[in-house]
Amino acid sequence: MKIENCVFPTKYLYDTQNFVWADLEFTSAETDSVDKRVIVRVGIMPILSYISGNIKKIKLKSEGEYINKDKSLGTIESLSYFGVIRSPISGKIMEINKNLMSNPKLLNDSPFEFGWIAKIKPLDDNNFDSLQPIDQCRDEISLLIKKYNVKCFKSFPDFEMYELGTECSATLAKLGDFMNLKMKNGQIVHLVSDDPTADLEVSRWTIDNNQELVEIIMEKNEIKFSNKMCYLFHILVKKLY
Repeated sequence: MKIENCVFPTKYLYDTQNFVWADLEFTSAETDSVDKRVIVRVGIMPILSYISGNIKKIKLKSEGEYINKDKSLGTIESLSYFGVIRSPISGKIMEINKNLMSNPKLLNDSPFEFGWIAKIKPLDDNNFDSLQPIDQCRDEISLLIKKYNVKCFKSFPDFEMYELGTECSATLAKLGDFMNLKMKNGQIVHLVSDDPTADLEVSRWTIDNNQELVEIIMEKNEIKFSNKMCYLFHILVKKLY
């Protein structure tokens, strides 16, 4: 389901207070193949991923530990953020996503798929009171996205450039210098511009300079200088060379 500019899997359950999701997986019990036991895979919502920024470090509880609902499952850290990941249920940690240790940015790039946090065996069936399907919490999530001005990009950017009130020709000169001096191949910059021709000019610039245009998102600019509708362009450019 798409809410604002973000997509949320309909099969997951959501804890909107803690910005986490839960996916109920069923595995056969060891003693009886007919019996089923529930293992809950949990992760963070894109709202928390966006608020935290480019995640540089993650620490998680160990496998085999017991965790209480709403208590710390681990912490995430970026250059400007430090926060706690709170468990949506009580239970025993059966597995943690070890790939996050070497690549914490998976939490930004793929919070619903490759960036899952842990798998937990719940203590009982009454663990899921705070979890809701997406159709029941859609309005609440929409309000949270607007509150935190969340942008769900195809790829989470490594850098930000805000060029408001700047002509596109000057912006493109700064963009070229920034990519040459600050960025490595494969990294992505998020450029924000209010120039009305920014989408066309940057598209042309990426072709001329052999760089990759990842995505352009256009939104209404709430600050109006005239009766004419103005827009902000959120443009993602990947450095190839």
